[in-house]
Amino acid sequence: MPCKKCQETPGYHSFVKFGKIGDLNLFYTAPAKTIDFNEDGTKLANIKIHIEEETEKKPWIWVLDFGNMGLKHCTDISFNLGLLGVLANNPFLESIWIIRSNIWIRTTLSFLKTISSVKILNNLKYFDKKGSELSNMLKKNYLDSATIEWLMKQ
Repeated sequence: MPCKKCQETPGYHSFVKFGKIGDLNLFYTAPAKTIDFNEDGTKLANIKIHIEEETEKKPWIWVLDFGNMGLKHCTDISFNLGLLGVLANNPFLESIWIIRSNIWIRTTLSFLKTISSVKILNNLKYFDKKGSELSNMLKKNYLDSATIEWLMKQ
């Protein structure tokens, strides 16, 4: 059953398949582009739907873009722990790539690493460069030019 909120308003949760690296599907999420501010408490359940259905039980990488993120996009610790639980139970998630991070993201992830033994936290990659430096980092991680171009426009 697809996410009802994204059916009504495409992009409501900012979860987009945008490319591949070999057999790995790439999915993009930008908190600054989401419309769901968890007003009704269903945000985690809906993100779980996206992960379980759209990744098709195939190997994938989640690219999280924290550019343009403001205070209203920050999530509370209970949401973060719930999301970590969802990710811990997903055997197909190979890595999480963090682009355009900020101090809140780095602090939150560092904290989660200290209180959790979830394996995916060991597979975080940070891409904190900008412009051509970011493009070169992505190229070194086997992204093709069209995929890099799409990502850079986000």
